[in-house]
Amino acid sequence: MNKEEILAKSRQENKNRDIAGIDRAKSDSRFAVILTMLFTCLYAVMTLLITGKINYGALATAICMLFSMQLHRAIKNKNTGDILCASVICLFFLLLTFMAVRELFGFKP
Repeated sequence: MNKEEILAKSRQENKNRDIAGIDRAKSDSRFAVILTMLFTCLYAVMTLLITGKINYGALATAICMLFSMQLHRAIKNKNTGDILCASVICLFFLLLTFMAVRELFGFKP
């Protein structure tokens, strides 16, 4: 393939798409997720320090964000390592969610 054919193919594949806008949106989304995770973890640590109790709901929220990103990657790439990682994060998320719901309704072990 020569340069012109490659450019023509690239234009055809990216028709009606703003590549710079898509990259900007991805970057903005990543920043928002990271900032939200940091805040959620900070809130959970503050709750632990002040009340002496673990806030499972806040931790489940942070892990949910990790799980959703990893699940998207696993679905998109169909890589065994990504699928395994998403599965492990899912189990951790489900455990934290179970603990949060149990705490919400006041069930004690």
